[in-house]
Amino acid sequence: MKKSLCLSLCSLFTITSYAADTADLAKQLSNPVAAMVSVPFQLNYDEKIGAEEDIERYQLNIQPVIPISLNEDWNLISRTVLPVVYQTYGDSSKYDDWGTGDTVQSLFLSPVDSGPGGIIWG
Repeated sequence: MKKSLCLSLCSLFTITSYAADTADLAKQLSNPVAAMVSVPFQLNYDEKIGAEEDIERYQLNIQPVIPISLNEDWNLISRTVLPVVYQTYGDSSKYDDWGTGDTVQSLFLSPVDSGPGGIIWG
């Protein structure tokens, strides 16, 4: 039986220069191209995997979002997913494994101000 536990600490570290209140901050957190830095973490746990169902795996995804101001009209938003994996084996003849998985880097170009009708795009 495979179990997954997903722990997401969205915006554990959030830096913002213009969030006036919690409603404004909540609106910015739901905007994937907002001009704010956030570093969410996601922890996944899998057990009883492999042919003999004796492997346990922990995967911590570190997902920083960093906006870069290009000029007064445009932002470049960098979104990275860096998985760090730790895996244990039920068979005592194998050592535990750990390392990083495939890193995904995304870059978004977004205007500083929203478009007509409040549309935000990136």
